Amino acid sequence: MLALAGAVFFLASAVVSCMSNSCQGLGCLDDMPSVNLLQVQSAYERKDKANSTDFHCAPIYKVWDEDERYQKSGVCGWMNIPELFRDKTKYHKGSQFEKELERPLTEIRKEHGAEDLFLYFGYLNDWINPGAAFDVNKLSYEGLKKNILSQGSKYPAPVDMTFKWDGNEIHTRQDHMCQTGDDPYCFANGWMKNQNPALNPATFNDPAAYLHFAKDQCQQMNERYNFDADNITMLMHTQEDNAMYDMTDNACNLMPTKGPLPTNRDFQKHSYVKCLMNNALTEISYCYFRGCVLEGNRIGHGDECNY
Repeated sequence: MLALAGAVFFLASAVVSCMSNSCQGLGCLDDMPSVNLLQVQSAYERKDKANSTDFHCAPIYKVWDEDERYQKSGVCGWMNIPELFRDKTKYHKGSQFEKELERPLTEIRKEHGAEDLFLYFGYLNDWINPGAAFDVNKLSYEGLKKNILSQGSKYPAPVDMTFKWDGNEIHTRQDHMCQTGDDPYCFANGWMKNQNPALNPATFNDPAAYLHFAKDQCQQMNERYNFDADNITMLMHTQEDNAMYDMTDNACNLMPTKGPLPTNRDFQKHSYVKCLMNNALTEISYCYFRGCVLEGNRIGHGDECNY
């Protein structure tokens, strides 16, 4: 909800580096430390999920500073992400630019024309930073596929799970240390493979067509929910992130319901921020290569999807 996704979660930092076609270090999925999902499966079989404290269907969490403005670190599955790389020169307590976090994004969008706001906000946290900027003129289906395709069935014992929310039901399985939490998000936005006939390889190879598709998706989203009236700010967006993953956990059949379930509006409000940033160009491509919708609303990943 890298893209939450944006679609979404350390998840977004994977997309961040990969979208720039300069995969290095922990920024790319293939370079991330492998997580032994056999251990996950063992924990799954060993414990009653209703009593489990270490298993999550959406195991993503952001750790904030004392003012809850800046991300200090993060959790992605069983991997703790240490102090993050935000720009502490640009973003420091009381700085002029810090006030931008509280301004409505619609205002900032109008002031910056077609500029990609991922560049404007700079290194704010692990999913809002310049690496998530998208140059539509360098668009390539094969390039996107190479850089952000899900790991798929490379993991030997993925945990099966079902998510139910707002009249939706999908059946998926854990294919990476924390990314499965984005499956409901991407599905709610309608951007997974096989969900929208207009989103296909030909679209990704045509910059004008892809930009038109993205703008139309964002317009429809706002017409449906009138997000502009919510005066969405960047601070609002970041502070809602953990709550989104908590609600996603609540929607999973393996987890006790400890609070509200997400709604389609919740998921799309998160992605609408990406619309204001860069027409959700990065988020849409992430969700498409995140997975595909198969018969019975089963979500496939990687080589299951015939990308």
